[in-house]
Amino acid sequence: MGMAVGPGTWVALRYKLFDGRGNLLEATEEPVEFVFGFGTVVPGLEAALEGAANGDSLNVTLAPEDAYGTRDETSVFAVERSEFPADAGIEIGTEFVAEGEDGTSMSMRVTEVHDEFVVVDGNHPLAGETLNFQVLVLGVRKATDDEVLAAQAEESGVEPPAGEPS
Repeated sequence: MGMAVGPGTWVALRYKLFDGRGNLLEATEEPVEFVFGFGTVVPGLEAALEGAANGDSLNVTLAPEDAYGTRDETSVFAVERSEFPADAGIEIGTEFVAEGEDGTSMSMRVTEVHDEFVVVDGNHPLAGETLNFQVLVLGVRKATDDEVLAAQAEESGVEPPAGEPS
């Protein structure tokens, strides 16, 4: 059987993602590659992948809590137009990152545009959705030290130092 997906493994896979109504939301063209265990994929999918091996096909249905979370209506709010740069192209669907009062960054999407204010939604576009992943595992191997370091840096939001010998 080859190596199984687990902590410290590098995984390559392809997937198709469907919403709870069976609508295709996304299909990978190129393989998705990541080091397992660093939150690169949604929690429920990561849990379902553990123990899978090269060539395995998985059909995984995830409740919102195991995917992108439930919708939080307090994350939908109006922002005064003056809060945006004058040259910002603001239209429905525009995504941007704002800094919260605590210094954390938050992705938001414009859902309404008015003369005096803009309504933004900080929920992930798939929050509240039941999702179905059809996954084909294309490869599993032990991750290299560099791959693990890069995954750790990405998880923490800190870039690894450039030019460090590996």
